[in-house]
Amino acid sequence: MVTTGAGYVPVVKNLVKACQQEVQGGIVESYGGNIGQMLAQVSSGGGANVVITDKTTLLKLKTPVKFSVMQPLGRTPLVLVWRKGIDMKDTDVLAGKAVTRIAHPDARAAVYGRAALEWMERRPEAFKAAVKPKLMQVSGVPQVVSYVMRAEVDAGFVNYQAAQKNKDKLGGMIAIEDGYAPIEMTAAVVSGHEKDAAVKSFLRCLEGGKARAVLLKAGIH
Repeated sequence: MVTTGAGYVPVVKNLVKACQQEVQGGIVESYGGNIGQMLAQVSSGGGANVVITDKTTLLKLKTPVKFSVMQPLGRTPLVLVWRKGIDMKDTDVLAGKAVTRIAHPDARAAVYGRAALEWMERRPEAFKAAVKPKLMQVSGVPQVVSYVMRAEVDAGFVNYQAAQKNKDKLGGMIAIEDGYAPIEMTAAVVSGHEKDAAVKSFLRCLEGGKARAVLLKAGIH
């Protein structure tokens, strides 16, 4: 059984589809909340034995769930998106008059919120002074996307998957590749399941060409 948090469901569904035939007994999917909620199900004994998410979030969460294997899947970028009606050629536009409100996920709960604020702190002082009063914190990536699509904010920081999924409803997107600690995706095996035949075959598939194509399409490289 495989799980992930709400923001990564599309890419995990595609990985499952790519690997379903290669896994002995097949793959069962378990979704329905953020990664903390899904790990709570795991700790209660009714959850998944493979968790796919970013490594930083997994290590920061206070959970009794232990992992015996963390198989790297690749890095994924922080992405800036903006509403329709704005022409944003680069991130410098954030400091200009065209942008009045910028949303980011809660840095305490979402790695993309942490990455956005870290990237901001590494920008020139004049840029920070112009942008900081415009920042608005929301709970997570789905909320940022919703605010931008409804033009309640002008721009926001999200993950690549959310930006791609909603690209037709957005004005555009820019992948920010550096300026923050790397966001590393991982397939983490719940301790005690590392020798399961199905788990081992799924991890092998994740290293193969079909899974790699899914990951690259989702901006994980």
